[in-house]
Amino acid sequence: MKSDNKYSSKILEDDIDKLSKNLYLESPDLWIDFTDKINDNNFDEMILFFASKYNFLSIIKHAITNELIDVSLPSKNKSYPTISQHLMSVAQQNNSAEIYDYLKSLTDNEDSLNYKKTDDKIENDNINDEKNDTNTSYYPKFICKNCKTNIFDTGFSECEKIMYTYSAEENSVKETSRTRINKITCSNCNTPLENVTLEILESLCSIQNCSKCFTNLTIGGITDKVKMIFDDKINKFIPQSTTYHCSNCDNIINENQKNFFGL
Repeated sequence: MKSDNKYSSKILEDDIDKLSKNLYLESPDLWIDFTDKINDNNFDEMILFFASKYNFLSIIKHAITNELIDVSLPSKNKSYPTISQHLMSVAQQNNSAEIYDYLKSLTDNEDSLNYKKTDDKIENDNINDEKNDTNTSYYPKFICKNCKTNIFDTGFSECEKIMYTYSAEENSVKETSRTRINKITCSNCNTPLENVTLEILESLCSIQNCSKCFTNLTIGGITDKVKMIFDDKINKFIPQSTTYHCSNCDNIINENQKNFFGL
């Protein structure tokens, strides 16, 4: 029993370390916040959000089984009534099936799960239906400049550099190393995509990220801009329209994001 606990503890430590590295690549500021929370043993909704995004089930289980968080409490994301449903949505968006199933098993009334904030109830086998036909559903988009297709539909590939040397013992060539080359190619037309990395494409899978600079909007913030027009009748400026922008790069957020954040 003790060896099982040590094994589980080692898995948890390794997964926290891997998640920490992922967050450092995504945002150093986010990584600092994450590190502080882990050091304080504060497994809050933010920690579990990224554990769901990057598919680290051990972190989710650790927080829930040790009662470090109550996932039945209201989510800070107002689009979801509970933390559990928020995490299930994240798990669905990132194909983290184990996490989705685990969270679902903790829910007494599965028919009430509505992690896309729609009026339709989702079926138990609907986790892979990324194109849920609703007004607030989110589907990532990155258009290839050459063939004008969405590579999230048609597919994309990442290159690997494989090194071989001659083996005198085996009298043949032998693979000696394999390294990822962060070079993305559109699978539809085989065109290399400039200045695009797998990390960038992964970040687009989250509706919470800016589509231009990929900043997590829940961390970096959103600014609103109000266009004013002059009303001759009352001799003053009055509001005409409001737009919402990423505070980091001023990119305007899209309608799906506005609906997601309840703006």
